[in-house]
Amino acid sequence: MRRADRRPLAALAALALGLLFAPATAQAACTVSTVGVAFGAYNPLDAAPDDGTGTVDAACHPSDQAPVVSLGAGLYGSFSMRRMSSGSDQLNYNLYTDLNRSIVWGDGSSGSQTVTLINGTVNSGTRRFTRTIYGRIPAGQPASFGSYADTLMVTITF
Repeated sequence: MRRADRRPLAALAALALGLLFAPATAQAACTVSTVGVAFGAYNPLDAAPDDGTGTVDAACHPSDQAPVVSLGAGLYGSFSMRRMSSGSDQLNYNLYTDLNRSIVWGDGSSGSQTVTLINGTVNSGTRRFTRTIYGRIPAGQPASFGSYADTLMVTITF
């Protein structure tokens, strides 16, 4: 009989502890999503760089007028020239804030700049922003056949 009595109490105690220590959650005022930069096929014999684009999209509360987006340095930790890899092979590339690919998009350190999103449109109670990411792989890099990738942290401050 004792055994049957203890089980419900033990389960109730675990439930009570779970409720006591449940983490608090707060709703974010902005969410961010991205479409990665698509470079296509890179030919190491081409004299021209390989350019591509992607996007950063933010959905914010209507009162958020100018969120700031920063991009991390990637897996190799450098804004001067990011690197993507395929196994042990690497290709240098970078991401830019402008069509001329002259301003490195980063976190504001090491010569990089963040981007302030402006002119968002309000639709269904949400202010939406979209910004193009401009990418470039410099020409003339030796590259083995493969699929190259990097991973970046995207941070939005509102």
